[in-house]
Amino acid sequence: MTFPFKKVVFDGGTVIELLLSGDESELYKNIAAEKIIPSATTLAIIETEYILCRKLGKDKAFEKTDNLLGSNYFKVFSLDSLLRDISVLKCFNPIALPDCATIALAIKNNIPALFAKKESELIAQLNKKKFETEIYFLEDLIDHSKI
Repeated sequence: MTFPFKKVVFDGGTVIELLLSGDESELYKNIAAEKIIPSATTLAIIETEYILCRKLGKDKAFEKTDNLLGSNYFKVFSLDSLLRDISVLKCFNPIALPDCATIALAIKNNIPALFAKKESELIAQLNKKKFETEIYFLEDLIDHSKI
């Protein structure tokens, strides 16, 4: 599978999919081969950890996240330089705050954003207007049996 981007911002759901899918998944293989260069916000990592904590337990969640962050395949950006951008996106778009952070980082770096699933609030906004970046959904790009 060839992805329509090289550099991309992952939302928390995409990070979770990556960590739960294992090293045989298309997503993982593309990252390991440096065909995809992913980044995320600290908020996406927080979201990843608490959701994995609920699914796998705290120790396993932290282990998986630490391994990802220590791999040097993944860059995590602080929200500090994005505060106003996130606030403006949230002001004008009734979507989740982590989604605003993902989109703000994508816009700031002039790269697309990759969301795991089509959430109704985000789809409603995409149907009304275009964001200043391309937005992709993992469920549209790869067969989930091969993630």
